[in-house]
Amino acid sequence: MRQVIRSSAFLLAASAAMAVMPAIPAWAGGFAVREQSAEFQGMSFAGDAAAGGGLSGMFWNPAVAATAPKGYSSESDAAGIFGHVDETALPGSTFYPSPLLSHDSGNISKPALVPGSYMAYRLSPDTVLALSFNSPFGLTTDPTNNAWDGQSQARLSDIKTYDAVPTIAYRLAPGLSVGVGVQIDYIKATLRGASGSSPTAKDASIEGQDTAVGFTAGLSWTPSPQTSIGLGYRSSISHDLKGTFAIQGATADNSIDAKLKLPDILTLSVRQSVNPKMRVLGTVEWTHWSDLQSLDVVCTSLGSLCPAIGSAPPASVNPSLTLNWHDSWMFALGGEYDYSHQLTLRTGAAYELSPIQNPSERTARLPDQDRLWLSGGATYKLSDMLAFDLAYSHIWGLGGGIDRTETGPVHLIADVNSSVDIISGSLKFKLGGP
Repeated sequence: MRQVIRSSAFLLAASAAMAVMPAIPAWAGGFAVREQSAEFQGMSFAGDAAAGGGLSGMFWNPAVAATAPKGYSSESDAAGIFGHVDETALPGSTFYPSPLLSHDSGNISKPALVPGSYMAYRLSPDTVLALSFNSPFGLTTDPTNNAWDGQSQARLSDIKTYDAVPTIAYRLAPGLSVGVGVQIDYIKATLRGASGSSPTAKDASIEGQDTAVGFTAGLSWTPSPQTSIGLGYRSSISHDLKGTFAIQGATADNSIDAKLKLPDILTLSVRQSVNPKMRVLGTVEWTHWSDLQSLDVVCTSLGSLCPAIGSAPPASVNPSLTLNWHDSWMFALGGEYDYSHQLTLRTGAAYELSPIQNPSERTARLPDQDRLWLSGGATYKLSDMLAFDLAYSHIWGLGGGIDRTETGPVHLIADVNSSVDIISGSLKFKLGGP
């Protein structure tokens, strides 16, 4: 039993502290989830922080809420994410070749549904109260082939975040508004890896959850009726997850503590009218992933597992997991055209630089890559009170394999192929306006 526990700790080192991360690249840099708006997805999120679109722009810039119409307005979004991420182990890996394990992980992505809801009420000509609910980080993943050469680093992973943001937006002067909000963020995560090298090795798992607080702030400037500029900021959020480290089938476990700092994000967007029917939009976004250099999971109680691997409290379940991530960038350009009073058409493209830029930084649990987006979408107004959005995006992962040695030592060399299709829709409703 002692050896099983020791092996579990070593083999989980690839992501022991990553009980707070998904097992595949989420479809924004690192493990963020960008799919918060069907309208802006139709332009690959070009213009998402600039006023002039729907309420969902307040996810990136709370000052957007200042443009809400008189009375009550709401927007409900949902995005279906259908990814394919395949990892193939190559010669040089610790468990290659193995007659018992597959070299191919199969698809480690699972279909996911990302919801988003936005509500606003105009309290006065200058003041708007708003509220949003989102899931800004996380996916659920599980390799098709659990018994593969990277099983010690990547079996089931499940992460969910729920973010409520009460917001106030205020018009300082004609064409100039500000907004602030409080992020109340709950995170729950489960991470599992094989406890040994055999296909039937039991799962070793780390689970944790936490609630923490951050803020949002933004500025919206409309220097002319044809131009809108928005600058939005989402602060970092420091989580301190409490949970357990356990072996499948064992009655004992240990209490653990895992700290994770979700990155701050700065978004600059522009919306420019070309003529009364056509607009060009652009976005540049920066995410502070370089704050995430290493992670630890620490034993906080004297159970039987941590002492068995030589980690009496307070001590790490494993040595620090080195990440060395970089700040990431996204550049998006899109346009929209009013085909008629009822129908608006959109398209756009984007390029994202991943925070993981080297094979030695990329793990089987998070094989993040640079991405290229291509999107299209439309809005149809049933009436002045009710409208629908639809959008479709295809994303290509742009190269980037794995060549990494972690505690054990376990060396994995692998090719990574990734792509994703996203379909989203939204319902917009207004009540009490002109």
